[in-house]
Formats: sequence, C-alpha cells, structure tokens
Amino acid sequence: METHTVSEHHPSIDGTAIAEEIIGRLAARPKPAGFFGAVLVGDDPASVNFLQQKARVAARLGIDFRQYTLDGSLSTDDLRAEIARRATPRACGAFIVQLPLPEGVNRHYVMNAIPKGKDVDCLSEAALGAFSTGRGVIMPPAAAVVEEIIGREMPGDLRNCKAVVVGAGFLVGRPVAFWLQNRVGALSMLDVTVPDVPARLADADIVVSGVGVPGLFGASHLKEGALVIDFGFHRDASGKIMGDFDPTGSDARHICYTKTPGGTGPILVAKLYENFYALAGAR
Repeated sequence: METHTVSEHHPSIDGTAIAEEIIGRLAARPKPAGFFGAVLVGDDPASVNFLQQKARVAARLGIDFRQYTLDGSLSTDDLRAEIARRATPRACGAFIVQLPLPEGVNRHYVMNAIPKGKDVDCLSEAALGAFSTGRGVIMPPAAAVVEEIIGREMPGDLRNCKAVVVGAGFLVGRPVAFWLQNRVGALSMLDVTVPDVPARLADADIVVSGVGVPGLFGASHLKEGALVIDFGFHRDASGKIMGDFDPTGSDARHICYTKTPGGTGPILVAKLYENFYALAGAR
C-alpha cells in the first residue's frame, strides 16, 4: 500500500482555532429557533466542565442554553420521562444528555426519548439509523471532527491509506469507523484490551483514538508522517489533562496530531452547534 502522509507537517493541530472558524461561520447565519436543552444526571465534575464549555459557545451564538440537573438515583423509566418532558415541547430546538449516565441506566432507552429532529448528538436509534443509511441531515459529532481534520490535513483520495481506530465505543470508535470504512483502503478497529495495541499502529497512516488511557501510544510507535486524532481525555492526580497519545518526539517523525487539551474537544462542541443549525434548517 502506498504511503499517504499529511499535506503539510505541523507540530500539532490547534482545535481551538478550527472551532473558532466554525463558530464564526455559524454566527453569520440566522440563529435557530428554540432553546438548547441539556440534562446532567448527577454531579460528575468532568460532565459539569463539558457542559460549561457548551454553555459558553451557546452564549457566543446568542442561543438560549438551558441545563437541567437530575438526581443520579432516578430509574431508567423516570429519567426517560423527565427527558421527554423537556425535549418534546415545540419551544425546545435541540437537546442533549451529558454522558456518562449512572451505572444501571439503559442508555439507549433514555436517548430514544429525544426527538430525532432535536438530537444534535446523533445518539438515538432514529438519528443513528439515518446516519448509517446515508439519510441523515447530521453526523455524530466525533465523525464530523474526523471529517474536518482529515479534510484539512489529508485532502483528496484516501484509498491508499490505512486507518486504525482504537476503541470501539459508541461515542467515538463506532461512528468514526463507520465514516472511514468506505473512504480508506484498509481499516482496523482495536479494542483497548487487545494485546500490544501500540505495536499494531506501526503501518497506520491515520490513527483515531478515544479510550481515555493516558500515553497509550507514542510517536515511536507510528510511521513517519502519520496523522493522529486523539479524543482521549484523562486528568491525573495533579489535575494535568492528557490524551491517549504521547506526542514526545513527534516533530522529528513529522507526525501531525491533535493537542490535548485544545484538540478534538473544542471542535466537538462546535460540531454540536453546527448540527443544531443543520437540523433547524431542515425543519
């Protein structure tokens, strides 16, 4: 398989700058009708932080962002009923449930309470079904992030590329692999429990990772000129945020990678609002 490397070598990809471009484009468009609703179940600090990021972007766009905090002890049925009560009214234009949900809650059943036309996270069965059959107006945000970055860093035909997706999660791994599968020449999907994950990345042109294992692999494990899109997020005991990829030595190997923090995270939030505008325009 021929080598396909990034068009220009950058020490890192600045996701904040890319997100600013997207938000700037959205700000120039008519604002969608309706409020943006968000449910937080419990008080997980990381979830609180992610919702604050989303609220800040809403404020910049002049969107009415409404956060509802629900008790973490609610049953699946009660949680679904509470979400449906808030997401169904006409005044609601978009709705998300901040993940993860408490252990024991049936995530799929809860997410299906969000109407398809308001599901900007693309997590309900109706929204995912539309995406997987090519009938969807929007993409899962993680897949949209990968599309955005590859379009900038590796434009053109990807059929000579090998891509490896690390992690089979429903938020990142599965939708990203689905988007890549008919675009790249070869695609592998690795669960984090597979032995010797780093050794399996040596011939990959594109590595997408989203398992939350700090420093799972590094520049020495990759071919020269590889592109790394890192969704991993881990905060150590000192509060330092790290991704799955350790970028030490990337410059010498001309490896292009998303920073952590400030890489995929800001773009994910921007894509969430891009989905809101797209769904509003389709109504």
